[in-house]
Amino acid sequence: MQLLTYRDGLGRFRAGIRIDGSVFDAETLTGRNDCGTVLSILQDWELLEPVLIHRANDRDGARPSPVEYTALGSPVLYPGAIYCAAANFRDHMRAMAAKLNQPVEPDPRELDIKPYHFVVPGRACISAPDDPLRLPSFGKDIDWEIELVAVIGKPAHQVRPEQALEHVAAYAIGNDVSVRDHRFLKIPNVPPQSLFRTDFIGMKCWDQSCVVGPWLTLARDIPDPQRLAMKLWVNDELMQDSSTAEMIFTVAEQIAYLSSRVTLLPGDMVMTGTPAGTGMERGRFLRPGETIRLSIEGIGEMTQRVSK
Repeated sequence: MQLLTYRDGLGRFRAGIRIDGSVFDAETLTGRNDCGTVLSILQDWELLEPVLIHRANDRDGARPSPVEYTALGSPVLYPGAIYCAAANFRDHMRAMAAKLNQPVEPDPRELDIKPYHFVVPGRACISAPDDPLRLPSFGKDIDWEIELVAVIGKPAHQVRPEQALEHVAAYAIGNDVSVRDHRFLKIPNVPPQSLFRTDFIGMKCWDQSCVVGPWLTLARDIPDPQRLAMKLWVNDELMQDSSTAEMIFTVAEQIAYLSSRVTLLPGDMVMTGTPAGTGMERGRFLRPGETIRLSIEGIGEMTQRVSK
């Protein structure tokens, strides 16, 4: 069973439940008016998760639609906050060091460095696989980044790593599409030691740059988020082929650290970093008309076309 957002015959976005390749309207299936959107379900997750599971196993008389004929939106419309991990995969750090002809940086733990995140505005940046990916006009080197997305279902405040996954309702696939033009990464005429040298808004926070989908797979069905294969293709060329086992800071450690600074709320998302195989490492970037396909073990697969 997965949760998703779909567009009904009147063009309205509604919460759906995917079971065996078919989509059931969540509000109709459960008979509850608080199941009209995925966000409303997440906001009362502890109560509604068992209701959803019960009705998924007892759906007599319910009429589904095949998922291939259903227009999907991003699963959570709209997340309150999206926290994105930076430089959190060992293989990605090794590949970038090789690309730049530099030594590999020490393990952050050896330097007592904590998980490092930036925040993306959900309403402007969130995008669905069914949406065309529109490349921004202000950048030319546009990159792909497959990521495991953890979706919060219970408020998390000052939680310990061993408790953190109890606050995750579900997981999804993310693509943190990024502008890699050198002038955004290293702004010209700014001293190397300056805090103003990197333009994170220009690189990471443009309209519809954060693709999440195709649905939410319940956390109860992902027993270990640190043992999931991750793959990304551009057209039919395999670009990223790794595993969440390559994370420097685990999903639990990231949630625990974030919760020590800000309360994570239902519907918030944590994008947990990307592995090796990005366009930045290859010197090869997205072009109009190309197709991006992403897969994470246990969650599924999603495809998005780059707009011409």
